[in-house]
Amino acid sequence: MFQNPRGLGVAVIVSVWVVVAADFALAAWEWAYLASAEDPGPLVAVLVDGVNAVSLVARPVAVVLVVAWLWQARSAAGHAPHRYAPKWVVWGWLPVVGLWVPRRVVADVWAVSAPAPDRARRAVVTWWWVLWLLYDLGTDAHFVLTLVVVDDLDALRAMVRSGAVFPVIAAGAAGCLTVVVRRISAWQAASTGATVSTASTVERVA
Repeated sequence: MFQNPRGLGVAVIVSVWVVVAADFALAAWEWAYLASAEDPGPLVAVLVDGVNAVSLVARPVAVVLVVAWLWQARSAAGHAPHRYAPKWVVWGWLPVVGLWVPRRVVADVWAVSAPAPDRARRAVVTWWWVLWLLYDLGTDAHFVLTLVVVDDLDALRAMVRSGAVFPVIAAGAAGCLTVVVRRISAWQAASTGATVSTASTVERVA
């Protein structure tokens, strides 16, 4: 019934934590820069540019890997009842529907993949989605407000300080997603192993 998405799951986990690490590094840099009256040295500038480059690459990579893993996990869940067709693994991230469809897709994959005692214990899926929305929508709003107050140094410092919460939210979302990916991947891998073992036994008996 299941294929094994564990390898792709590891790539998802690594990619999202790279994004989180870059967010923390950039937030620390912005805080330190506004608190200092001196211009950064050339080495610091190079390091910051490097972190920015990593962040710009890691974000789309993480998105692609999450969608790819979810597609594989959804496909591995077979033809069991799902609220959305497989195409919604991709199209569900579009504006408006992206506010609820991906969470439901993941919740359905969890329910199908989990052993009976764990099927209803999917609060971590909801926590991941709530934190992700807070991060995604919050950082967009924060960026717009930062542009509005860019000429007011005091207001800009206040915005930078408030923005320090977003890496923390990102870490929470990444932690929840790590749990979701690891559990679903483990359940599907176990199911694959059991299916292969049963098939081998049948072949030997035959």
